[in-house]
Amino acid sequence: MSPKKQREKLVPMHDFSTKLRQPSIINVLKDYVKWQIKIRDSNNSQSALEQGPDHSPISVNLDLTTSCNFRCGHCVDMQILNKKDFYNYKDLKNSFKLLGEKGLKSAIIIGGGEPTMYPKFEEIVGVLKDEKINVAVVTNGSHMKKIKKVAHLFGPKDWVRLSIDAGTNSTFQKMHNPRKSIKLEQICHEVYGTKKEFPNLQIGFSYMVTWKGAQINDINICENIEEIVLATKLARDNLFDYISIKPFLERSPENNAELVSIDESHRDYQKTIRSICESVNKSKELETKTFKVVESTNMGALTDKKNYDYTLQPKNCHMQFFRQILSPLGVFNCPAYRNVEKAKIGKKDAYASPEKMFATKLNTAKMIQEFNASYECRGVSCLYNGVNWFIEDLIQNHKKINQLEAVPEQRDYFL
Repeated sequence: MSPKKQREKLVPMHDFSTKLRQPSIINVLKDYVKWQIKIRDSNNSQSALEQGPDHSPISVNLDLTTSCNFRCGHCVDMQILNKKDFYNYKDLKNSFKLLGEKGLKSAIIIGGGEPTMYPKFEEIVGVLKDEKINVAVVTNGSHMKKIKKVAHLFGPKDWVRLSIDAGTNSTFQKMHNPRKSIKLEQICHEVYGTKKEFPNLQIGFSYMVTWKGAQINDINICENIEEIVLATKLARDNLFDYISIKPFLERSPENNAELVSIDESHRDYQKTIRSICESVNKSKELETKTFKVVESTNMGALTDKKNYDYTLQPKNCHMQFFRQILSPLGVFNCPAYRNVEKAKIGKKDAYASPEKMFATKLNTAKMIQEFNASYECRGVSCLYNGVNWFIEDLIQNHKKINQLEAVPEQRDYFL
């Protein structure tokens, strides 16, 4: 695969090469590329490894807790849920102070559990905003009252997204199996109230598409293709800003990586893809000036039958320098490898002090060199595939780094 290969359906939120060329970030990108060139040209690679840019990741996925109040059959993180691993709040607070000083610009408070179950959820959002860090929250929506309490802190580039995956309460209950009774209509009603009070707070409705025969953790997953349109109407009527449609993922039995779980070997592949396309197209008829239907990049690749293009990775995953996963289980190099030992960069307090931060910087440098993405990520429909090839091209063609021009500042730093 050529590093110049273009992606036809790269949605703006996944256009990471453009994000890295914003004026506030482009020099970090250039410093990284020059460092990688130096490593490849050096006779002393160990010495070159230690001379990496003195910069934190631009963006992190922050897993505040592994605790969860749902029992979703389709959960790719089922094996790590409700572990007895917890953050020390002081360490977490120190980490974000140091990361902020070293250039961290965004944090997506997300998976591994339900983030609003973390006892100091509101305080952590406050810490991040005090450090001028953009904040996003991915939640199951069961504690919208906690989201509402921090809504006043959110700026125009911050956002909240609810993982709902259904258009009816019956399907919602089958898919999410809440430990405490809560209905889909109740969650949507609370979103409606929150948007009425905070109309500028961006809230999205996440819809993971499942199909007949979908299976994970030896569990058959409830099919929901026929509810895409219903969910879209539900989202629009309850003042969500958009519905995001993405494909169901499973874990690879070989290395635990996240994979799109359908390909041409599936018995009903053609019928399934056709059904998804028809439902998405009908959903787009419900768009308004204030409500959009967004297909994720890997959903676009799946329906265009170009999923394979996103599975051909360069040897080095460069994005692990710019984006990492912070979890009570440790720091990992990618969302696809939560709690996978070979992808572990450090312990949960890896950024809690200057000394630990320095050690983590060296561990990251080693991980970039030693983690063979072309092998480990084969089969992964990687959202970072395009930007990894973009950076690889800059490294292989030295002169291009001097010709690289900034794009207008978007202030979108989520990676």
